[in-house]
Amino acid sequence: MGTTLDIAIGLVSVFFLLSVLCSAIHEALAGVLRLRALNLAQSIEIMLADSELDAHVKQSPGAADTAAPKSSPPEQVMRRAARRAVELVRTRVMPGPLPSPLAAKLREHPLIKDLKYGWVGPSYIPSHAFVAALIDTLRQVPWPDSAAALPAQAGAAPAQTGAAPAPAGDAASAPLQQASDGVPPAQASAAAPAPGEIAAAPSRDEDPLDELKQIIRSMPPKSDLRRALTTIVDSTVKDMREANIRLERWFNDAMDRAAGRYKRRAQLIISATALVLCVGFNVDSIRLAGALSRDAVVRARLIAAAQEIAKSPPRPAPQAGGVDQNEDIMAAIAEGSGARSRLTGLDVEITWGVKAPEHTSVPKLWSAIAAILGQGIVGWIRGVLDRLLTPGILITAVAASLGAPFWFDLLNKLVNLRTVGKSPEPYEPPKGAGPDSSVTR
Repeated sequence: MGTTLDIAIGLVSVFFLLSVLCSAIHEALAGVLRLRALNLAQSIEIMLADSELDAHVKQSPGAADTAAPKSSPPEQVMRRAARRAVELVRTRVMPGPLPSPLAAKLREHPLIKDLKYGWVGPSYIPSHAFVAALIDTLRQVPWPDSAAALPAQAGAAPAQTGAAPAPAGDAASAPLQQASDGVPPAQASAAAPAPGEIAAAPSRDEDPLDELKQIIRSMPPKSDLRRALTTIVDSTVKDMREANIRLERWFNDAMDRAAGRYKRRAQLIISATALVLCVGFNVDSIRLAGALSRDAVVRARLIAAAQEIAKSPPRPAPQAGGVDQNEDIMAAIAEGSGARSRLTGLDVEITWGVKAPEHTSVPKLWSAIAAILGQGIVGWIRGVLDRLLTPGILITAVAASLGAPFWFDLLNKLVNLRTVGKSPEPYEPPKGAGPDSSVTR
């Protein structure tokens, strides 16, 4: 039982260090490539992608600046090239809808632009900021029905203010009539318009909810976004506060789906990284278990290292959902460097490098390929293929992709279990006690 537990502790320690190294490499890549910001931008484009709105959004003020950026000076050539590379990653590696003009205009809104970190975009947008920016962006778009509604409202104004002027006699007798009603003549003269001046209509602010519903009705009838907004802001909504709550819930639901999408992509990156590391370090769990079972000295050293490893928990990820805060690249690199140093210092023959196997099944085929590519490249390919087909390396890669928190918890449980089974210290009788008062245990 003791040897089996020690072997399990040694294997779990190796799995934990590999998981920490995989997570650190993923966090560094996510920080350099801005994967969280790209995931958020793609999720917003999925929400707002609508070909029926593109023509109208491009006619809005400021849309030309976002669609066709101005020419940059020569010193910004590398920055533009990096933007093109990130755009290629977003459209090819992270497939999704085509770029949406409405999403591009939303990202240029001051409420969203202030959250920008770097030049890719924000990694996190509060729900209330998104709703406010979306409503204001839709308000700036010249919808087909809104252009016709403005002349209609303008034409209705003369009908209200174009009433027949009162006779001069009635105007002269108005102060006397108001004085008889209890209104002072000074106030009446201040309220009355000057001769030849048109009386202004009383100003009445439009209800924000009615304005939002009017904007939704003005959108093209076949628009998917109009259908979604109509379903959210339906007839049961009584005020703008309730409409904002429903729109924020719509955005939060979309961000939950974005978090799940980011987790799946992160798991793929971590799994691929684990396979590369296991092949490069030649971490064969079956061979490692056999070596620990045969060599008590190596097993004791690995147990001592495991007890030290169990004292330092792994650094938590910046955000499990993938759309919260920015990455700490330097902390990820430092953690990965420490995990690599511990992994290579376990004294179990874990070193980086790929060597060609001594024996091969088809020597003539490899000799022909070596004549074309070279002996060094062919030897490296043979070594990689040989390790990819090793069951122990595949088992280690699957284990390392399970995540550092899982293996850290399991390592602490195994170390505590091994500590509980420690034999008690021998009993010493109290000083001054005679042989008859000794206690036998």
